[in-house]
Amino acid sequence: MQHSITLTHGPVRLRPLTLDDAEALHRTLSPEMWAGMADPFPETPAALNELHAPMLASETVLAFTVEFEGNIVGRTVFYDLVPGLRVEVGSTFLAPEVWGTLVNPTMKYLMFRHAFDELELQRVALRCDSRNTRSHRAIAKLGAHCEGTLRNFRGSADGSIVDVDYFSIVPEEWPAVREGLLARLGV
Repeated sequence: MQHSITLTHGPVRLRPLTLDDAEALHRTLSPEMWAGMADPFPETPAALNELHAPMLASETVLAFTVEFEGNIVGRTVFYDLVPGLRVEVGSTFLAPEVWGTLVNPTMKYLMFRHAFDELELQRVALRCDSRNTRSHRAIAKLGAHCEGTLRNFRGSADGSIVDVDYFSIVPEEWPAVREGLLARLGV
């Protein structure tokens, strides 16, 4: 959905995704890093916007452009939002040059803080293609509880049917997750 939420901590800012971001976002992509996504690799900025348009039209999606030190470095999304109950965080990609930096933990801190402290949700879920060991490790490192693997859950960009590893955080876990993220950020 169209929204006006901007979340900032240090040099990381999440702001509403717009179709005007496609050119800069597309420059961060490669087929290799896109491999864990459900949709085929968008070969052009216009193809990327074909993926963005339904997000922006959906009443259950809040899509964000990720900026680091003023530069666009990725996208992340709240989806399947059920007010007062739950949301999923995903459809995230980050430019390889910010992998392993403070960008991902800051981004997750901002999103979880907004979900639990502002939206007062009871559950934040995350999932990844079970073949994507890098994403699985990153989600587990956040302190999210691994609920298991959903077998033959969805199609993948390569056309195969894949298993998905499913994680969640609930309000009573949020304080420990928050402290872990802030420690990683040196706060």
